[in-house]
Amino acid sequence: MKRWIWIILGVLVVGAMFFYVEYQQNNKRCKSVVVKLDNKAEYPFFSEQDIKDLLTVKGVDVVEGMNFSDINFKGLEKRVLKNRLIKKCDVFRDLSGNLVVAIEQQRPIGRIMGSFNEATQPITAESGGYLTESGDIIPLSGRFAARTVILSGDFFKNTKAIKSPKGEQLIDFLKQLQQNSFWKSQVTEVIVAEDGELTLTPQVGQHQIDFGFPEDADVKFEKLKVFYKTILPISGWEKYHRVSVKFKNQIVCE
Repeated sequence: MKRWIWIILGVLVVGAMFFYVEYQQNNKRCKSVVVKLDNKAEYPFFSEQDIKDLLTVKGVDVVEGMNFSDINFKGLEKRVLKNRLIKKCDVFRDLSGNLVVAIEQQRPIGRIMGSFNEATQPITAESGGYLTESGDIIPLSGRFAARTVILSGDFFKNTKAIKSPKGEQLIDFLKQLQQNSFWKSQVTEVIVAEDGELTLTPQVGQHQIDFGFPEDADVKFEKLKVFYKTILPISGWEKYHRVSVKFKNQIVCE
């Protein structure tokens, strides 16, 4: 019986200590705001001050000096996430009494150029926009231009197409392109037809590459390597205006 009494007392003591610590933490005042930028991001869209400005509406809603119990953490996260270049935001306090804001940026895989119906998508050829890994179209950054492939073509006139199976195929292709350092530097533009077929514009040469649908990309890129390594050195860079790798076991040069 005594053993059970000691167990109950122990639980009560631990519980009381937990609530006391929680009470103390809630009644602590925020010393400062600490920003954790996305260190995995290839392109730095934000500075620490940019995030602080988003958090505090450029200093209008100051959080330093406030009790943590009076701070709406979820509300601050939603405020920061209004910037569509930010994919994820976590706001929490640390043991030193700081308010920590940790963000994850969107990952652009292409920059869309073209005209859009402003009633459905507020992106124009003048303003442009990034296509992300998740298939979202986000605005350009005023701070830093992501070095990604240019995207154009009738496929993007219907923004719903990006979320379709053909759009998913395109996104997978663009991810693969982004991860390959050679093709990322060689391909400057991907023109996407309404049916989803691709035409690639290379950095070097006057030709265009008829790639077909974005499937079997590894096989098609291997055929392109054959073209660049064995055909062009003999014929010269200016001879062909079109190269097709869309058909199986064929490289067609015109």
